[in-house]
Amino acid sequence: MVNVIFSGLFYGFLIALPVGPANIELIKRGLNAGFKEAFRVGIGVSLSDAVLCILVYFGIVKIILASKIINALLGLSCSALMIHFGVSGLREIFVEKHKPDVLKYLDYKTSKRDPLLTGFMINLSNPMVIGFWVVFLGAVTSYSDIQNYFFLHPSGGIFLFSFSVFAGSLGWAYILCKIVEKGRKYITNSIFEIISFICSGLFIIFGLALIRGVIKTLF
Repeated sequence: MVNVIFSGLFYGFLIALPVGPANIELIKRGLNAGFKEAFRVGIGVSLSDAVLCILVYFGIVKIILASKIINALLGLSCSALMIHFGVSGLREIFVEKHKPDVLKYLDYKTSKRDPLLTGFMINLSNPMVIGFWVVFLGAVTSYSDIQNYFFLHPSGGIFLFSFSVFAGSLGWAYILCKIVEKGRKYITNSIFEIISFICSGLFIIFGLALIRGVIKTLF
């Protein structure tokens, strides 16, 4: 159970790290309306991650897990995807010298819709987030340390994992909101370059660990 909680916290934090539409909306809300508005966006984003976990698991992953071959292919695909994300991120930083140009989005008008609903819908409608959970969740429940817990407690396991994902994602939202609260001078492309570097490294580590899990299971 403890492994499930810590895994959910870690993966929730990891999926929340990359700079995308949800984080940009959170930053804009924080700069224009303050910490509370920004954090409500973060709550909406975190809720959508938890909901996606549950929907993807009961809708797709349980079917995939029935086939060992498809399961192995899913694990290898997920590891390749994670390593690709990581290597691409590092190449942009060190080879192409490309900095995440986040600041150009901050002058756009902030939506007047409810911040919680806005965060929820932005993340829920992001194809990359949906694709990530489809590929990722099947691999995690099959080739990680929490595999046995999901096998013994399939329903309880996914709800516990989803709650932990929510908490991990919300943890990053809180950190980002506090950074924004300090003022716009702290929102620089360099900060997001560091975030991108950390995220890329974690993706590569997870991808390699997943390959090891797949090989260990097959042989």
